[in-house]
Amino acid sequence: MLGVTAIVSLIISIFSYKMLLHKRTFQILTKKNTDSERWASQTKPIFGGIVFYISFILAYIVAIVSLDFGNIETQYICVLLVTVSLSFFMGLFDDLQNQGPFKKFIVQLFCASALIYCNVYITTSDNNIINYTLTILWVIGIMNSINMLDNMDAISGSVSTVILIAIGGIIYMAHQNMLDLLILTSLIPALLVYLYWNWHPSKMYMGDNGSQFLGIILAIFSIQYIWNAPQSIVGINYESFILVGLAFLLPLTDTAVVSINRLAKGKSPFIGDKYHTTHNLVYMGLSERNVARVFIILSLISNGIVFYIISFTNIAIHTNYYIIALIFIAIISTSFYIISRIAHTKNKTN
Repeated sequence: MLGVTAIVSLIISIFSYKMLLHKRTFQILTKKNTDSERWASQTKPIFGGIVFYISFILAYIVAIVSLDFGNIETQYICVLLVTVSLSFFMGLFDDLQNQGPFKKFIVQLFCASALIYCNVYITTSDNNIINYTLTILWVIGIMNSINMLDNMDAISGSVSTVILIAIGGIIYMAHQNMLDLLILTSLIPALLVYLYWNWHPSKMYMGDNGSQFLGIILAIFSIQYIWNAPQSIVGINYESFILVGLAFLLPLTDTAVVSINRLAKGKSPFIGDKYHTTHNLVYMGLSERNVARVFIILSLISNGIVFYIISFTNIAIHTNYYIIALIFIAIISTSFYIISRIAHTKNKTN
């Protein structure tokens, strides 16, 4: 079933992207907000997320036909469908109408609240106030972080794909929720086809419809299979913070570095510029394709470690792995920050 779903999703994705690249669709589905400072032209079509969402619905259709939902809570099935759909359409509407960050924030907050109400939340602490607060911050933070990372060809899509492959591996090894595994089996081929068209020089972008879709998917699945991987809860499971910090190292580092530098210059963290971690690497001499390759390699390393720790070790006792993970996180995040300062100085002197 998984193999057939992946093949069907691959075929549908190839056909859909080719169809959507038609000139008439190109004219309709382009980014409305072109006022912010951008790395590249916004005149390319932004329908990457549309095919992501089609693959998501395909998984639900296959699940209805072939799965026994007896071991999956109905409220989880519903809240996953509702929050993902709402996030996608919110992003699509923002692409076409430029609604601004506040309305996006309200929808993100609603999604986080709906997940908590339906018992899909971080359980890293024995204090639910901490758990609920972390869940809200995580859902909103990751949805915005994936959006911010979508600043250069093949970056956000490739990083998200690697994270989702790792999560899919975790689900498969643990024989957990078949619906989630089916969704990933359908979504990953769509992402790979998208990356073919999004590789530099790209022919399309994912748009906010794609980044918001991926953001909520990543937030939910990371809560289920990374945040909540440690089983015993005494006080706070600090292992959870290390695991998610490692899995989402690049999105979180990019958001942190960009926010720090913008605030230091007296600018809003939400106003776009050309000083993301990806841009800084280009200023240091890498090509855009090589920047994408660097991000893919780093994502494979970090998520490979996460997959190994969760799937093949006793999470609670192997402190050596967490020391290695912390060192890796520190090296990458510090390096990107130093590179950002060098790039700023280099551009000022030119």
